[in-house]
Amino acid sequence: MNHKSVLVFTSLAHSLDHSYVIVFSILMPLIMAEFDMSFAEIGVIASVLGFLFGLNAIPAGFLSDRIGSRKVAALSMVLCAAAAVLVGLAWNKTVLALFFVVMGVGAGLYHPSGISLVSKAFETHRSKAMGIHGIGGNIGQAITPILTGFLASPEMVAVLGISLVGLGIGWRTTYMLWAIPGVLVAASIIFFVKFKEEPVRKDSIGNMLKDMAKIPFENRNIGVLLVLTSFQGLYFNGLMYFLPTIINEVKFAPLIVAASLITLKEATGILGQAAGGWAGDKYNKRPLLIVFNMVSAGALLWFFFARSPLLLAGSIALLGISVYAFQPVQNSLIAESIPMELRGRAYGLSFFTSYGIGGLAPLFSGAVAESFSLSAVIPLMIVFAVLATVVATQIRKS
Repeated sequence: MNHKSVLVFTSLAHSLDHSYVIVFSILMPLIMAEFDMSFAEIGVIASVLGFLFGLNAIPAGFLSDRIGSRKVAALSMVLCAAAAVLVGLAWNKTVLALFFVVMGVGAGLYHPSGISLVSKAFETHRSKAMGIHGIGGNIGQAITPILTGFLASPEMVAVLGISLVGLGIGWRTTYMLWAIPGVLVAASIIFFVKFKEEPVRKDSIGNMLKDMAKIPFENRNIGVLLVLTSFQGLYFNGLMYFLPTIINEVKFAPLIVAASLITLKEATGILGQAAGGWAGDKYNKRPLLIVFNMVSAGALLWFFFARSPLLLAGSIALLGISVYAFQPVQNSLIAESIPMELRGRAYGLSFFTSYGIGGLAPLFSGAVAESFSLSAVIPLMIVFAVLATVVATQIRKS
């Protein structure tokens, strides 16, 4: 029961953690219109959110080892829920940016704590457990875009001969409604997750921080993985924030359709998590990481040239599989390379590179969109995916 409760509630928290970012990406065109913002300005706000999402993973990893992963994961949900309400109340773009700082701090607490908790609860079949954790997250992430688009947008679109009309309640009310599940999941983690951890309290804080700083230098694979996750994070986050707007403005799809295609990406990510979790337990992880990043580069190239709705959907579906397949593999590889008492801090470093360094992608994307065109963002993402593929070749066989 303890193990099941860990997977159920960390999966829900994982889903919501990404949902708060996905909601922003879907609502970006409406937020830009209300505050008369440029792509560069919205890119700065997205990068503040993304960078803090990653930067806060470092103290989150430390706190997970020091006071326990469960408490940190619950705190993450509480802060995200509070930030969702604040964002909905923002009265100008400066205040909006400040409230997204709160969101970034809260969201950044989850990954090291949640992944560390799963890794401790499942010493055997760890890749499979990581995959299930990811699948649970993807189910919620698949629902988030279409639900957000339906709530916020008043557009009418025809789907299979049926006219669908959004509720049109606006981006502010939509964001505030997303606070409700955050509070419920935080309470569930506190009251229903009973897995017993053994926090590291004997060591001094100074020694714990020194051990954390040594991790990438004393383990070659971890060092390579941190570079790899930086490039993966750059194209993953660039797509997370800008893909809905690119579909909306470059591919000329209504907001509800763009949200539906993001839902497709997250839904096929379920297959990616399952495939990565299964393959990670069965095969060598190095070639898997090479192949998954290579497929991502190919899917991005396909998306860039896709013109018909069917080809567009196909490229996005493949992209969803590939960008989520590598996650359980690399998370399991980290656990294999690091003793249990260091895992929270190791995952903190990993998620800092993925979402902190990777969180700079919206800044780069906004600058590229302003200097060249919005469509030029995709070639930039392809470059990052190719670089990730090259770095993956440097991992030693596990």
